[in-house]
Order: sequence, then structure tokens, then C-alpha cells
Amino acid sequence: MMEYSVDHRHDSLLNESVYKIIHSSGLEIQFMPKAGYTKKFAYFATRYGAMYNNFELKDGQAVEMPLGIAHFLEHKIFEESDGDIFDKFSRLGANVNAYTNFNSTAYMFSTVDNFYDCLKLLLGFVQRCHLTDDNVEKEKGIIGQEIKMYDDDPDWKVYFNTLKEMYHNHPVREDVAGSIESVYATTRDQLQMCYDSFYVPENMILFVVGDLELDEIMRSVEAGISTDYAKRGQTPKLLLPEEPKSVREKEVRQVMNVPVPLFMIGFKDPVLMGDPKRALQKTIAMKLALDMYFGKSSTFYSDNYEAGIINASFYHEYSSGLEYGHVMFGGESAEYEKVFEAVKEEIKKIQDKGIDHEAFNRVKRKAIGRYLSAFNSVQYVAGAFVSYFMKHMDLFDYLGILEDMSPEFVENTIKTHLKSDNVVLSVVE
Repeated sequence: MMEYSVDHRHDSLLNESVYKIIHSSGLEIQFMPKAGYTKKFAYFATRYGAMYNNFELKDGQAVEMPLGIAHFLEHKIFEESDGDIFDKFSRLGANVNAYTNFNSTAYMFSTVDNFYDCLKLLLGFVQRCHLTDDNVEKEKGIIGQEIKMYDDDPDWKVYFNTLKEMYHNHPVREDVAGSIESVYATTRDQLQMCYDSFYVPENMILFVVGDLELDEIMRSVEAGISTDYAKRGQTPKLLLPEEPKSVREKEVRQVMNVPVPLFMIGFKDPVLMGDPKRALQKTIAMKLALDMYFGKSSTFYSDNYEAGIINASFYHEYSSGLEYGHVMFGGESAEYEKVFEAVKEEIKKIQDKGIDHEAFNRVKRKAIGRYLSAFNSVQYVAGAFVSYFMKHMDLFDYLGILEDMSPEFVENTIKTHLKSDNVVLSVVE
């Protein structure tokens, strides 16, 4: 029997457990057992995303990288010197994928059978990076085509146009894939430096969920962690530029081939929470407020839907990360100016009258029910745990914060965040 120190947490209301182990290399492993579930998921992820372009090495040297380099590196890690990684997983009956967002890069697989063989593959290919001058140059053309494809996507453009005018300097305003120019400016040595700097055990997590055994997982980890990976050093310090509280421009328009105009209304958050638990508290408060006043069952939605100003495409979201946060309303409408005014009027009404306590309690109960039922999906559990980990948050804290949430806190969050002078209207006509 192997020996390792385990931090075991159990949530009695969820009736779920999570086992947390810090490997001798510094890698954090988290395992949620789900007895009786046939599907199993594993995520191997690093706290390194599209906004990590400027950083300071441990010797104090400041480094600036081309935009999109984290996404470029994700592409290259999938390239093996001895065959196609997708084919290898496919032969085991598994699906493998990856993503890069602003905060992180994650590699994951799902399977019913052959889990430990798949885990060995996952650990193996992410710990290696096969870079040559030729394969780096070849990848530039592939990523360039991907960027052009997104440049032709109206939904993508209306979203990133909003971010570009909402933020002055913060890298969240830049496309995750970078630009054609930044991709072609990326070198093999820069990719290698980013890989060696951020794909290090102390900066990564392995999250596993399914009907599995902890000892067997740890045996696979012990066998799968290479000496080279275990010895990788300290993660660089992220350097972020100073960001004004104001938006850059209040309106941006672009003409594209769309049958109906697309719009996005973005409210930049001028008050950021440094502490992860307070940031999670604010996230929950904003989600409750948006559901209560702009969700499908809200008066705002039904009135404006019946008036023909919005349709079923109307949506809202709250996003936050390191030193950024914003609320977005989006959809398609020929009368987007009326939608814009209606959203602002609804917010002013809430701020003047205060929170409807009965509606708040109803939405809160619904949110608790949704959270509890979400744990029936191993896919949700895996993705959500990793997503919150990357923001230094813990998904197990969510329910306690949600249960303690007060209408007064939600009301204050709306008043401090949703300000009419801190909003951007983005339109694709």
C-alpha cells in the first residue's frame, strides 16, 4: 500500500467527498469518487491562459510574449513525435480535448473503459512538448486559418469588440488566439520558455471524477510523473498593467453579413474583490440578480419578448478573473437601442426600489436546487472544479455562500457594479 497525505473533505448536504493530495513534485491531485457512474473524467490543467503574456522570471527578468502564445502552446502539446494523440485515445474508446481561456489551459478526456491507460496517456503527452522549427512554422498557418474563421464569426466579433472597448490595458481585451501578426511573430524559443515556466507541478492540477479507486489513481500518478517534470522550478509572477475603472469607449459598431443585428451590452465592474471567497460571493450575488431580473421568468424578459424587442437569443452572464469583472447582456434584435434603454431602465428601477425579497428567496431556492442536481453530471463536476481552482476558488464553498446570501448583499452588488456610466454597447449590423 502506498503512503500519501490526504485531505478528505465531505459535504453532508451534497453527500459528496473530495480527496486532495499534494504529490511530492508539488502537483495537486483532487479526486471525487462517484460510485455507480459509468463515465469517468480526468483534467490535467495549468494556471496559464491567454492573459499571461507579461511575467517576471525568478531572477527578476521581465518578459513580454506575443499575444495568443498560450493557445499556440496548447496546439503544439497535442503534437507527438510518434503518432497522433487523438488516434491513441480513440483506440482506447476515449474522447480527448483541450481548451485555452483567459485564466488557464486544460487537457481532458472522458471514457467508460480503459481509464488508467487513458490517464497514463494524458499525463505523458502534457508533460512533453515536441517543438521543432519546422513544426512551429507549420502551426502558424493552421492557427492563422482559425483566427480568420473567428474574424468572420459575428457572435465572436460582437463579444470581443465589447471587451476591447470595455478595457483600456488589461489583456482580457485581446483575442485568446492572438492576431495573425502575433502568431507569426512567435518563436520556438518563446514557446519553450512558456512551457518550461508554466507547465510546472506547483502550477497545475490533476482532477479525476468517476467510479474509481484512489490508490489506483495514485499508482498511475506515481508511475506517470517524469523526473524532468517533477524537477521543474518556480512559476513566474504574472505582471498585469494598471487598468482604469472607466470604459475605453461607450459604443462600437461593425457591419457584417447578418440577417438581424447582434448586440452586446457590457458593464465593467469598477470594484474588484481580491480575496477569492469574496470574489465567489460576488459572483453568486450577481448571478442571482441577473436571473431574478433578466432571466426567462422575469417581468423584463416577458414584457420585452411580447413587445418583440428581444427574442429567445437574449442572454446574460457575469465573468470575472484576475483584476477584471463584467456583466454582459447579448442577443439579436433589430431594435437593439430599445433593448439598451430597457436594460438601463430596469437596473435603475432595481437600484431605486431595492430588491424584491420574495423574488430573491424564490431565485435563491432555485439556484440551490440547480447546484445540487448539477452534481449528477460528472462532466459538470470536472469542468467546474477545475474552472474554480484556476481562480483560487473552491466549488465546495459555493453552497455555503449561496445559502448565506442576503438580499442586502445582492442589492449592494447591483448598485456598485451596474453603473450607467461604465457601460459599452457593441453592435454588429
